[in-house]
Amino acid sequence: MARGPFSDGLLAPLDAARSAALRRAGPWLGPFFADRDRRVLWLGLSSVAVAFVATGAAPLWLLLLGPLLLGVPHLLSDVRYLVVRPGLHRDGWLMVGLGAPLLAVTLGANPAVGVLAAVPAVLSAPRSRRRAPALAVAGALAVAAWANADGFQLIFVHAHNLVALALWFFLRSRPASHAWVPLAALAGSGLALAGALDPLVTRFGGWSAPATGLDFGELVVSHADGLEPTLAARAVLSFCFLQSVHYAVWLRLIPEDARPRRAPRPFAASWRALVHDFGAPALAAVAALAVGLAAWGLLAPGPARDGYLRLATFHGYLELAVAARWLSQGRLA
Repeated sequence: MARGPFSDGLLAPLDAARSAALRRAGPWLGPFFADRDRRVLWLGLSSVAVAFVATGAAPLWLLLLGPLLLGVPHLLSDVRYLVVRPGLHRDGWLMVGLGAPLLAVTLGANPAVGVLAAVPAVLSAPRSRRRAPALAVAGALAVAAWANADGFQLIFVHAHNLVALALWFFLRSRPASHAWVPLAALAGSGLALAGALDPLVTRFGGWSAPATGLDFGELVVSHADGLEPTLAARAVLSFCFLQSVHYAVWLRLIPEDARPRRAPRPFAASWRALVHDFGAPALAAVAALAVGLAAWGLLAPGPARDGYLRLATFHGYLELAVAARWLSQGRLA
């Protein structure tokens, strides 16, 4: 793809700095960067470790800054690797069938409507003996969501953080050692629920951070309503940890796996690949949205986070729909 003035002018200095750093670190990091499987494994494990420690040290800050700074890029990656790269966007009827329920649930429709996005995703794929079971599971989830919308939404808020891990792990052939990444994420969540992070949160004052505009008690109500108070607080910590892992999967692990080149890609090349997938006008709109959300966060952090979460409602159901398509076919496209 031809180089553009943006990538040549703004990103070239960043690539030069990156190349200089890699030359200096080559003797130590060369094997890590040269082998993609090893690189992805250690990126995954280090992301899980950093997310665990950061959750214990500053959970409210993580719950605020994650959505405000990484939320929009992670939505872009979600659409890129679930829809654009597999070529699903070329099927106009599928886009209508997916887009209508996803838009409706983002605007406040019952979660069952979002679950039903799985139906066109499965039916538009080639016939398979697994199509009927996939539709049956989607139907059962839709019935459960319709019967108890609040309860289903509460469970789905937590469970969807694991969907990206499952998609990353199962959608391509990979070394058995990569299983350590989802296992570490599940172990971290279990430790958070068992109280392992409580002393760290207390030590760093993470139960209260007024500057974030967030209140831990309100988060308990929205993320763990109905649980015993101690377990509810730990459930919020588990969510915080898994949300951070979720961002790492979409922004680091899946892109590393998906690119044709096995070595790390320069910034300019990454930009050109984004332009190829989305076009410059769409990327400009996404960049404006990301900057606008960050600016809103400076003025009103709590409401800005809430606004992002409303906007992002669709993406969990998109992940569920694509997972159903994968279950029925063993592949996305």
